[in-house]
Amino acid sequence: MVVLNKYQIIFPVIFWLLQFCLPGQAAEGTNLLQAIDLALSQSDTAYDLRDTLQLSKMATASAEHVFDTKLIPLTSIGFRQGTGSQQLGLELRKEIETGTSVSYGLVGNRIDDNTGYVVQNTTNTKAYVRVSQGLYRRWGSKYNLTDLNVAELRRKEQEILAERARQTLIQNTVQRYYDVVLADQLMAKAEKSLARSQKHLSSAKARQSVGLVSKVDVYRAELAMLDAESVREGQVRQKERMADAFRELLRMSENEIVQADGTVTKMVAVVPESWEDELLNTRLDWQAHRVGLEIADLEIYKAKQNLAPDIGLSVTLEQRGDGDSIEESLDMGQTNWSVQLQMLSPLDTFNEESTLLRKKMEKAKLDRTNAALQRKIKKEARSAFLDLVTEERNYQINIRRLHEAEMALDLAKTRYEKGLSENLEVLGAETSFSDAEVNIVRSLTACNLAAVSIAYNLGVLDRNWVKMALEGADQQPSSP
Repeated sequence: MVVLNKYQIIFPVIFWLLQFCLPGQAAEGTNLLQAIDLALSQSDTAYDLRDTLQLSKMATASAEHVFDTKLIPLTSIGFRQGTGSQQLGLELRKEIETGTSVSYGLVGNRIDDNTGYVVQNTTNTKAYVRVSQGLYRRWGSKYNLTDLNVAELRRKEQEILAERARQTLIQNTVQRYYDVVLADQLMAKAEKSLARSQKHLSSAKARQSVGLVSKVDVYRAELAMLDAESVREGQVRQKERMADAFRELLRMSENEIVQADGTVTKMVAVVPESWEDELLNTRLDWQAHRVGLEIADLEIYKAKQNLAPDIGLSVTLEQRGDGDSIEESLDMGQTNWSVQLQMLSPLDTFNEESTLLRKKMEKAKLDRTNAALQRKIKKEARSAFLDLVTEERNYQINIRRLHEAEMALDLAKTRYEKGLSENLEVLGAETSFSDAEVNIVRSLTACNLAAVSIAYNLGVLDRNWVKMALEGADQQPSSP
């Protein structure tokens, strides 16, 4: 009688559970949507886009910070032979959108004199309110908000361009994904073709051994098998190249195995009914161009305003106290006021004129590209539709070619087996059948890439679009 201990019973049970209840993910291939998710989350392009958006947010926050209340220390300590001075104070400064600057401050000064002379009122304290307003150049909220408005528009422009870059990333991911799938399937076709060549070689040797065919048929079969081996080796190298490109796009390590889903589902291009009317609204590069025009108008306005003299008007009201001690100076019984008019800009406006000319040139360039960009967008959309129609026709033609090549191969084999023809017909028919298999796989992936190109050129490509295109398709594998 055989007695099993508890470990001999538990270990097989655990192994069975691991095998059937917890299947590993490594055996499953990555589908197209998963590849898009990886590209949008971990690729170098995705990280660059996130950094760009963060920088644009920081630029907007910096422009907004100009109008925040600032706390400015007014503190200094100085020494020289015989005399020393100290200042301690604090100022609150607020910039207003109209160009007004309001400051509130409290400052105390102390003078220490060791020269032997008597210095009266060595301590003074003052509290003041100062209101400054720019005239001519800095007058009005439109001028003073220009930098903030430009920063917000540039942030909007970067968001639009980032979304367009994501569409480009999705299109590139689809292209790389199908390159990997196509390389896998062409590798499988090459293996099948090699197997057929080996089988035909064995048949030719057997028939030659009984005198049914000449030695030439065996040589031809061997040459055909060598050609099939060469094609397979080429497909192996092609598969490695496509896998490397796919890993590079997704920022995967060299040790990670690239295993794509083995089937290709024919996509259905999801096109909005009113795509012609909404084309310019959905194309993100056009939207970014329009934002660029708004930025150019604001910058030209500010450049023109900068040609005016920068004259500042300042009104100050202060309470002041003097004494030989801090307690005496804090009385601040004196009231003073002042009005100042100051020229803050030089008479030389060379730099301002150069800036205005440069901004006008940039705006003129945008105006010139306006009509050209519209023509380009419409041309790309029409071309994408024509490409899809062409690829659909090629796919249907290749289906018929595969059917005809299969019947031709069967007929050539039958005639050869009956001794009615040489193996040249069989070899030619096998080559035609292999080419037809390869062409149908390529045409199917070309149809999907053309469908994605339509969405990209219409400006509606995203992950949800790819998902809808796959769900609306006939669930047919690429291999017939």
